[in-house]
Amino acid sequence: MKLRINCETCDARKINEENYKEFSQIKIYTEELLVDDRSKEVLNRLPFNIKAEEVRSKDLSEDGPNKNISINGIYDITPESSVADGTAIVINGVLKVAPGSQEALKKFSRITVNGLILCPKSIAALLPLPGLTINGMTKAYPDEYVLLENRYKLDKYFPMRVPENSGYYAASFIYDSDITIDFGKLVGKNIKFSTEKVYIRKSHIETAIPLFNIEAEIVEIPDDCSVVVADQNEIDANFVDTNGESLYIIGNAHISAANKEALERIKSLIVEGTITADADCEQLLKERYVKCDKIIISKGKVIEDVAIATIDKGTLEGALSGIIVRDCALLKIDKDVPPELIRQRLKVRDCAKVTCTSEQKGAVSSVSSDVAFIGTDSIKSLFGNLFGSGAEESYENAAPSAFEDDTKYVNAEYYEL
Repeated sequence: MKLRINCETCDARKINEENYKEFSQIKIYTEELLVDDRSKEVLNRLPFNIKAEEVRSKDLSEDGPNKNISINGIYDITPESSVADGTAIVINGVLKVAPGSQEALKKFSRITVNGLILCPKSIAALLPLPGLTINGMTKAYPDEYVLLENRYKLDKYFPMRVPENSGYYAASFIYDSDITIDFGKLVGKNIKFSTEKVYIRKSHIETAIPLFNIEAEIVEIPDDCSVVVADQNEIDANFVDTNGESLYIIGNAHISAANKEALERIKSLIVEGTITADADCEQLLKERYVKCDKIIISKGKVIEDVAIATIDKGTLEGALSGIIVRDCALLKIDKDVPPELIRQRLKVRDCAKVTCTSEQKGAVSSVSSDVAFIGTDSIKSLFGNLFGSGAEESYENAAPSAFEDDTKYVNAEYYEL
């Protein structure tokens, strides 16, 4: 999963490292970034790529007391949570409530959750609490179970470390990452799991299934495959060196023409998602054992992974098979490119922003997906302000995302990490 944040002010001082570990790439485009010594260390540890016109160091104590909290990501309420009585909080993401947090919840005058509440069954039985608004869903787990990561990797060390007679819950799924996992030892220790979905290797099925809740969806995976859990995967030589030649990918995969040799090494490829491949790779995919939800073959010239790309009329007219612009911070389209030529020859994927004329906007929108902004404003510098003087216009003309599972976008004037 990738995250892109476009904002005028980004406040990183309250950043919780756990909230951002799931993202393989985080890009922030902002005019002003607020940091302190602690947040600088966290930002350096995580895959942040920040383009800011101004970076300011400011201690939180300078802001004074604040009983209104806004969270984008994950927020935890535990019995030890310390907040001022009457605090109001808005959570755009996930609220995790730990067992025994009933008294801590009473300190909040209002809780608004736009997303998911993850709580023990004893808390779920009390819902809805006064002042609690849920725009999403609630998932409840047994009070005595330990809360795992939402997508939990079960490795060979787990049976050795886990105490007897204990239970574990993962909100999304648990996956069997290693053929050497001793599920017999887990049975002997009376271990129980609860989750929505479980990926189990064929050889482990008979022993492992009784450990999981009866409602869990069971997905059988081949013994010889490597399981890769990432929303977006670029299959290249390094990917195959790291993960092997038999792959089970929970997410999407991309294969470029430059990585045909890596594809030749693959024996089997199972993808729970979409495979996007250049036309030069189409025949190789047909020759291998490939299973996926969908295959998209990209035909034409590909421009990708650059900070700024420019499309002019001559380039587009000369590309008879079309041009695909993918994973760029900014795409600039020259004013003289006719809208009809854009519709016929151009595709835009996974870009932060496209600048074009108002006459071109309709055509650009029709050939774009996973684009944060389509607008007519200017930029102040190479990596600077993505909003310019036309910020309001850009918000109004933001293009809808067709692949929201791949990239999460946050577009705001003020954003708090």
